[in-house]
Amino acid sequence: MYIPFKLFKFIFCTLLLINLILCYDPPKRYLHNSVIIDDKLLVFSGYTNITDYTYELFYLDLSTSFENNKLTWTLIPKGNLPIYVYRSTAVLSLDNSTIYLYGGFMLNKDTHDYDYSNLVYMYDYSTSTWSIPNLGGDTVPPRQDMKGVIDNSGNIYIFGGYNATNLASSTGRLYDDMNVLNTVSSDWTTLSISGSLPNRCFHYTANILPNGIIVYIGGVEQVSVGGNFAIVDINKIKLFDTSNLEWSQKDATGDVIDSRIYFSSVLTPDGYIIIFGGCTYATTNADLSSVSPMLARLDTNKDTFEWSIPSGSEENSPPSIYGHTANLYYDFMIITFGFNLDTQLFSSSAQVYLYNIKSNKWVTTFSPTENKPTTTTTSSTFKPIVTASPAKKSSKSLAIGLGVGIGAAVLITCIFIITFIIRRNGNSAQDNQQFRNEQLSEILEIPGSDQRY
Repeated sequence: MYIPFKLFKFIFCTLLLINLILCYDPPKRYLHNSVIIDDKLLVFSGYTNITDYTYELFYLDLSTSFENNKLTWTLIPKGNLPIYVYRSTAVLSLDNSTIYLYGGFMLNKDTHDYDYSNLVYMYDYSTSTWSIPNLGGDTVPPRQDMKGVIDNSGNIYIFGGYNATNLASSTGRLYDDMNVLNTVSSDWTTLSISGSLPNRCFHYTANILPNGIIVYIGGVEQVSVGGNFAIVDINKIKLFDTSNLEWSQKDATGDVIDSRIYFSSVLTPDGYIIIFGGCTYATTNADLSSVSPMLARLDTNKDTFEWSIPSGSEENSPPSIYGHTANLYYDFMIITFGFNLDTQLFSSSAQVYLYNIKSNKWVTTFSPTENKPTTTTTSSTFKPIVTASPAKKSSKSLAIGLGVGIGAAVLITCIFIITFIIRRNGNSAQDNQQFRNEQLSEILEIPGSDQRY
């Protein structure tokens, strides 16, 4: 009897592990990061809605169809982050193999204190491991609330940001510098730029165009030395030329669009930047209010950038959320998590929002594109399209976790074995040994302050 029951316990634990991986229910969150690798939307970091700090890395499979409110999240067992972090930025390498996680509020898993001894962490997709890169060059101070983009040479550009040096009062320094991380040489460079610099800024969005121009939209800026913070006029577009290392500004025209912070943006193959969500300040800095419209497009193909509100984009629109992320996958802009201004609750982890950029409509069903375009990645400078339309890397699939097909096969096999054991041993005694699941994350107590500013 002993051998069959050992086998039964093994099968039971295997089934439990499969259930944990394939039926994972992630904590709600906002101010997190997300990237797309190998038809998988990876989500990590962020400020969660629970009293424990968590470090999980999980994904949504984009190779299969799903309803936007019936999701199957899959946990990556070996993907736990080395730190607890939110308000950071994540940039995917040119070959879609490595995530560079930079900045944010960072807490050490061992000491449970804020720890900025390492500002950059790397995630290797093929081995599902995090590491600390050995970086040289200039010294870059810690900062939060900035957005990084990568050019076709593997240079990650980080502009501005905010460094909360006093964590109790959330006060600190605002930046207007441009720092570049060369992912080939692993060196930091703080650019020395002559000419007029933009105001110190954070909470913006950033997208890099095929011509190497980085487009910065919205956010909060300091209008003068020692002056107060102000919402950036959304019609005042900051531009940075990565070829000539020069700043400029372009005024946008078109439909009336509310200025905003904590919003998202994606760059489409036809040169539109779609922004979604966010919020603005009401009567005081402590009050956040909704923006209108929730979704708008900036046409960057014209000499004068132009805002427009797509017809049909307000029908079935998501609620007023901020602190979410948006990722473009072929024809779908996928919105994950965030904070709902209407309900004052975190957005459901059981739902994503899907916007079809071709029909300009919000939809409830996701279907993998059958005829995937082959011309969207011809320009090596058009990094957002490489991210949105990643090449298949089937050899790396196992690093992400057990697939649904494999899990089903194992499940069927286990059922067959269990049936065989029951038939062979009849009314065998139940095993009383208790099983304990290994915890996938360490525990920290969240500070009382939300630090939303």
